[in-house]
Amino acid sequence: MWLCQPKSTSKAPGNPPSDAKPQGWLIIVVLDGSQLNNNTTPGQALVVEIILTFQLAACIFASTDNRRNGNVGSPALSIGLSVALGHLVGIYFTGCSMNPARSFGPAVIVRKFSPAHWVFWVGPILGACLAALLYFYILVPYCMNMSDRVAIVKGTYESEEEWEERREERKKSMELTPP
Repeated sequence: MWLCQPKSTSKAPGNPPSDAKPQGWLIIVVLDGSQLNNNTTPGQALVVEIILTFQLAACIFASTDNRRNGNVGSPALSIGLSVALGHLVGIYFTGCSMNPARSFGPAVIVRKFSPAHWVFWVGPILGACLAALLYFYILVPYCMNMSDRVAIVKGTYESEEEWEERREERKKSMELTPP
């Protein structure tokens, strides 16, 4: 995005005419979707996008996991630093999408889809899936039986700890306690 001030219509330098209206600032927004830069091939760009999205998704999983005990710092700060790192590394090669919406939105607005636009969909999707598989099945697996996993997929799962916490909260809310 650039800010520019339009030229004045005054003929005398520094003295606008008395009937001149202030023209204000003109904001020029450049929407150019992610493109492959510096002779990067689609295969190389795909690998770059996979790695960038992998590191971002793994950071999100690790910093927001409520099973981790210990002071891990601010999730917002670690995720923000992860995004900054991804952009510093990836902008040279691909413009650093890391999110299909970041490439799709500008491409729709300017009606310009590059021939390698698929890279900005496939790369982030594969990167996020690989990060989820690594984090949830290898690094920090959930210890659940198959029926609990099926209940999670169906959306009907409620752990015993959550059930007990809700029961205690309901019990406390029903009791009248003096101030």
